[in-house]
Amino acid sequence: RGQGWRRFGWYVWDQGPGLPGDWNGRFAPSFEFVFHFNRQPRKPNKIVPSKWAGHVNPSHGGLRAADGTVGEWTGAGKGVQDFRIPDNVLRITRHKQRGIEVEHPAVFPVKLPQFVMESFTDEGDVVFEPFNGSGTSILAGERTGRRVRAMELAGEYVDLAIARWRQQHPDIPVTLEGDGRAYDAIATERADGE
Repeated sequence: RGQGWRRFGWYVWDQGPGLPGDWNGRFAPSFEFVFHFNRQPRKPNKIVPSKWAGHVNPSHGGLRAADGTVGEWTGAGKGVQDFRIPDNVLRITRHKQRGIEVEHPAVFPVKLPQFVMESFTDEGDVVFEPFNGSGTSILAGERTGRRVRAMELAGEYVDLAIARWRQQHPDIPVTLEGDGRAYDAIATERADGE
């Protein structure tokens, strides 16, 4: 807060079906909270297709005001737009693939950061990921045309993120930005030093 950051939004990530197992008398978990921090508000992009696109709303039927009156629709007489602002419930099924992903304890589906990037950034924008983990946001950035700058403190997760990247993009070389050395050379050097 001292640096100007504030919790701007609080969303629910609906992960689809609940996790298997006995949850000690409770319902099976099937959601997580997502907190949205920012310094300045930014309107989200309209990325969700509208179910009623083109439908012309009548002049009445808007939300009820504090005094109890029902006013007009904001866009009365105009067709519903093709896309709308996303809901505060992100309906994206949890990551279910196996293989290399089991090397990280909390792999997120690429569609989750992709959805958030498309909602709050434009193509070509830089996105900072402070918890890179398994590289999910890097993969989402490549899909959406965003430039991701990610940080990870654990070397084994850096290796996992690069391995996942190479599975998706085997033709793109992975190099150190500072001096252009190939990742394989750096990994070998690091292994020799251990």
